[in-house]
Amino acid sequence: MNISLLPFPDENCWRVEPFQPSEMESVDVLRPASAPFVCDDPNAPALILVPGLSMDARGFARQLQLGSIADIHTLQANNHAVAGESGLGHFARHVEQYILSKNLESRPGGLIIGGCSMGGAISLAICIRGRVKPKALILLGTFAHGKHLPIYQRWLAPLSGVIPLQFGKRIMRVLARPFHKSKRAFFQDLQGMTSGEIKRTRGYFGRAVPALARQNQLAEAAGLKIPTLVVHGTHDWVLPHKAGQELADTIPGAQFVSIERGGHLAFYTHAEQVNAEIAKFLLQQKQV
Repeated sequence: MNISLLPFPDENCWRVEPFQPSEMESVDVLRPASAPFVCDDPNAPALILVPGLSMDARGFARQLQLGSIADIHTLQANNHAVAGESGLGHFARHVEQYILSKNLESRPGGLIIGGCSMGGAISLAICIRGRVKPKALILLGTFAHGKHLPIYQRWLAPLSGVIPLQFGKRIMRVLARPFHKSKRAFFQDLQGMTSGEIKRTRGYFGRAVPALARQNQLAEAAGLKIPTLVVHGTHDWVLPHKAGQELADTIPGAQFVSIERGGHLAFYTHAEQVNAEIAKFLLQQKQV
C-alpha cells in the first residue's frame, strides 16, 4: 500500500484537549485539528499513540496522515507519581484512565494502541495489565527487557532522579544543529529526540529510566493473544534491532518489519514506509 506523505504539519494541525483523570495530574492529549488529518469514518478504530522517554507527542506529526483510517489520540506523558503504582505502571495508568473515560474500547472499529521506545514498553505493559482491552498493538523501535539498554544507561539508572537530563537534552539540541541536513540515522535521531519543549522533571526521569532499565516483560508478552506489529530500524543506535526481533519472536503471531537504515526514530525519518506498514496492519484488523 502506498501513502503519499502530506506536508509536515504545523502547530495548527493539532488541537489540544486537557485530560484530568481522578487523583492524577492533568495531561494534554493531542488530536488532529483539521482535514485531511481528521478521521470521518465512524467505523474506524481509535489509535492511541504513546511517546517515548523525553519525546513531545507532537513527534508523531507524520503519523497524522493515518487519520484517514484511524481516530488518532496521542497523550503527553505524566510527570507526577501515581499512588499504588510502580515501574511502568506510573505511566500506563494515565493512558488506561483516558481510554476508559472516552469509552474508546466500544468504538465499532475497536481500540488499537501503540508507542515508540518507552511508549512502546508502556503500550506493551497496558496490554499485559489487561485493565483495558486493545484490539491490536503497534510497537515502534521498542523493547521488553532492560538488557537491551546500553550498559552505561543501566549503571546510571539509579541516579536518573538527580542527573540534569533536561539540561543535557538542551545541550544535545545545540550540538545537533550543524548536522540538520545529515542523512545519517544517528544525527536524524538526535534532532528528533531533542526537539520539542515539553517539560520533564527529575522525578519523571527518576521513575521512567529505572523502570525501563529493570523491566522484563518477555514472559508476560509470550502469553498475549493480540495481533501485534513490531517495526524496528536496522540502524537503531539506542535500542538494537535484535530487541525488536526478540519482541516479534516472543509475542505469538506478531508481524515484524525491519526498516533498512532506519534509526531509533524510523517512524519519523522513514515515515512513508512505516506509515504504509501501519496502514496495512490497521486495515487487516478492520477485516477481522
